[in-house]
Amino acid sequence: MAPPRWVQQLDAFRSVPTDLAEASASGALMTFMAAITCSILFFCEMSAFLSSKPRTDVVLDSNQDALLRINFDVTMLDMACDHVTVGVWDAFGTERMNINRDIQKQRIDHMGKSKGHPYSEEELTELEYSGKSFTPEEMKELDSDWSSTSDHFKHDDFTSVVEAHDFTFVNFYADWCPHCRAFGPTWVKFEEEVNSGQDEIKDADGVKANIRVLKINCVDFQETCQEQKVHAFPEIRLFRRSAGKDTFVSYDGKREIGGLLEFARREIGKRHMHTGAHFHEIFSESCRIQGHVEVARVPGTVHFQAAHTTDKTLNLAFTNVSHRVDSFTFGEDGGRGASFLPSEYQKHANPIAGRTFTVDKFHQAPHHYIKVVHTRFEQSSIRSYQQTHQWSTRTVKRQTIPQAKFSYDLSPVEVVVRKGDRRWYSFLTSILAIVGGAFSVMSMTAGVMNFASTHLKASLGKLG
Repeated sequence: MAPPRWVQQLDAFRSVPTDLAEASASGALMTFMAAITCSILFFCEMSAFLSSKPRTDVVLDSNQDALLRINFDVTMLDMACDHVTVGVWDAFGTERMNINRDIQKQRIDHMGKSKGHPYSEEELTELEYSGKSFTPEEMKELDSDWSSTSDHFKHDDFTSVVEAHDFTFVNFYADWCPHCRAFGPTWVKFEEEVNSGQDEIKDADGVKANIRVLKINCVDFQETCQEQKVHAFPEIRLFRRSAGKDTFVSYDGKREIGGLLEFARREIGKRHMHTGAHFHEIFSESCRIQGHVEVARVPGTVHFQAAHTTDKTLNLAFTNVSHRVDSFTFGEDGGRGASFLPSEYQKHANPIAGRTFTVDKFHQAPHHYIKVVHTRFEQSSIRSYQQTHQWSTRTVKRQTIPQAKFSYDLSPVEVVVRKGDRRWYSFLTSILAIVGGAFSVMSMTAGVMNFASTHLKASLGKLG
């Protein structure tokens, strides 16, 4: 029994009688291309549906723990374990030094290489100042006499004057002193001869010494003379540049040029100022420090540095804090859970593992800057602390103890990683859109081609 006619009028998929349809080669080509296109897009869509990527959301950090655990495995390349200390500072102002709890130290030799040895004073001095340079304006300031506060020089740092030369021969005088006035012309002549290079003075290695002769007026520069403990005038001293405190030898001979030159040659001839010293290891071993510390969940710094022991005192300002990092992670699992993370997250759980950070000059130290983001993987219930890392070599003051610093900052948000599920109806909609769209486009293309062909034939008089 056929359905009522009014039902047939609702047909949205009416077919064209076969007699009115015409097959063509272009239509077959379009059908073939539509089938290939649909097949390719179908497999691509199926692959995307079966291998959906994780989805990430950023929310406020849900971890309300008061403390954060920092795990480390760091080797100090040129520092004995007896002298290595670990310390922590945080933004609350809390500072803990020489931490020993939950920390192990392991001695490591230098693999048969030359054993380290302490620097001599002359090596330290040469290495400390070998790379120092001054502009012409700075040298004019450092080479000038301190005769008056009214000249155009600053005269505010006597230590810099001494550090600018291998040796500095200084006459401390006072205008009111009759002995100073009598000695003045002799000193001026001696100053001209030495500063102009007429009289070369060599060190113990036969190398011409960098010596400067100058005078200081203790009436105008009373504070400097008091700092140098000058109690009588004239006071003549030969200062020697050194890595520690500047040292000097007082001249008590006759106040004549010959005596001054003989004194300078004798004292300078005792010193090895330019021996080609190079940086080397101080200790005969390295130290591997493994362990963890618990800190407040605020920005802070973990640092490694040298310290004195009960039976040995070091020149701490010249210690080398070059190091290798085998691990530096955050969290209770000590970074062991990183292997269970998705591959794109594993490298950020311990980004500096296996890297070495070295310095080749005194008063320098590597400084690490680590941004930490708490990351929660919802499907596997794993928590991880992802890191971004930057570092730089910082210069510290001469008398400051170098520290290998690891500064960290915990983000106030956490990243939640969820499985990127795709609904079946979304997949089905995409498939229908692909099939319908492909055949619609190809159908329109075939229609355009047939229309163009018909009009071309008509224009050429070949139709019918």
